[in-house]
Amino acid sequence: MGNVVHDVLEWLYAERENGSSPSLEAALENLADRWTTGMTEEITVIRCSDRAHAYLITAREILERFHRGAFSRDRSRTVALEQRLNHRLSDDVVFTGFADRIGRTETGRLFVVDYKTSKKEGDPSEFSEGLQAPLYAACAMQRNDDSEALAGYHYLRHDSSHWQSVTIDRAGELLERFRQLAEETRAATEFDARPGVLCAWCGFNAICPAAEVPPALSGGFDKAREIKARTPGLFET
Repeated sequence: MGNVVHDVLEWLYAERENGSSPSLEAALENLADRWTTGMTEEITVIRCSDRAHAYLITAREILERFHRGAFSRDRSRTVALEQRLNHRLSDDVVFTGFADRIGRTETGRLFVVDYKTSKKEGDPSEFSEGLQAPLYAACAMQRNDDSEALAGYHYLRHDSSHWQSVTIDRAGELLERFRQLAEETRAATEFDARPGVLCAWCGFNAICPAAEVPPALSGGFDKAREIKARTPGLFET
């Protein structure tokens, strides 16, 4: 669902930059086409009580809310969509990310926004959200030769955005922090299993002896075991 919604949002802004004004009806049709094309038998619903069609309904609601709200209000200019961003942190460590949208406000201020389909609004003080968009902004600043940028998340289910400013000094601090994390990860020699609710989403839960999948979230676990049974050697290295 998240991938399809992101693809439609990218299409919306690309059409706008090309001088078109895509209607909500056109956006919903685009969503339906992408959903039908992408829905294969390998995709399963993690929560056993849910159905795939319910996620399509949610995707439609998200898109309707976005089109009538943020997209209709937005007067900014798009600089890039789904842009690959790179920054060399050391001789052999490169940070790479993909920014959903990079743009400029009506006053010319650079910004980077990441679209979230999560049920809850995130907390910028948390590890991933505290780093993701700001790191993208740091890279975008270098690419566009700007001294400051806004880094934000737009929570599609709530039609709300959280923004923070990234200066040159802060950009340097964020990139250095990520370099240190990368070096610590590369130096690690033991990777203990950390079973939990995320096991339900892991592609290796069919062969991991530590996987703990609650019955209510066993849909993906069951599907992985089915794939393993009919495709011998798939998980072997």
